[in-house]
Amino acid sequence: MCIFFSLRAYGQLWQPVVESDDGSVYSYDPATVKREGDIVTYWELSDYSKPLKSGHLIVASSKSKIIQDCKNNRYKVGDLMDYDGHKGAGNIVNVVMVTETNWYKGGEGSVNEVMKDLVCKE
Repeated sequence: MCIFFSLRAYGQLWQPVVESDDGSVYSYDPATVKREGDIVTYWELSDYSKPLKSGHLIVASSKSKIIQDCKNNRYKVGDLMDYDGHKGAGNIVNVVMVTETNWYKGGEGSVNEVMKDLVCKE
């Protein structure tokens, strides 16, 4: 008999939410969801089915801090870390620390719309 225990002592606990048409999987960490009025902040993991190439960088996954405006159906990306391994593993190949960013509208049927519906209900 084998018993597994899951302890949240260090790191994120990613819950898969949606898979895009190309097979990329988008997850969030429920423990990071913070609400202030109509604004919900959470961490999202994007695990790309085919690594993205940008110059000399190869990105297999990204962790992003998402700021979701539930009332006005818009979002912005806060801090971002790109990894050369899947599921946020491997080496960090890029870090973006954001202080100001634009709001974006999530399109119908988009990954953001699915995430918004989930986190805005919590």
